[in-house]
Amino acid sequence: MHTISVSELQRNLISYLEKAKDGDEIIIEDENEVIARILPADAKDEESRLVAAGLMRLPKKELSEDFWATDAPNIPLEKIVEAIRSERDED
Repeated sequence: MHTISVSELQRNLISYLEKAKDGDEIIIEDENEVIARILPADAKDEESRLVAAGLMRLPKKELSEDFWATDAPNIPLEKIVEAIRSERDED
């Protein structure tokens, strides 16, 4: 946690935003009075933002443990390329 003045924040904003991105909490004071906090965003906040923007849907249920043990299907590269091209042609 870092406690800084408004003027210090103004001079070194990018540095303090990087610290917050790395997980630090930044307390901002003005004349020895706490006026704000900069907190690191967590993954849940980002998920909520993406869901609200319509860019992501949350899963309806958790994946079972055996899902991760299942072998991936063997799909020929030509079929994958064909599927991607058909998706692009729809727009």
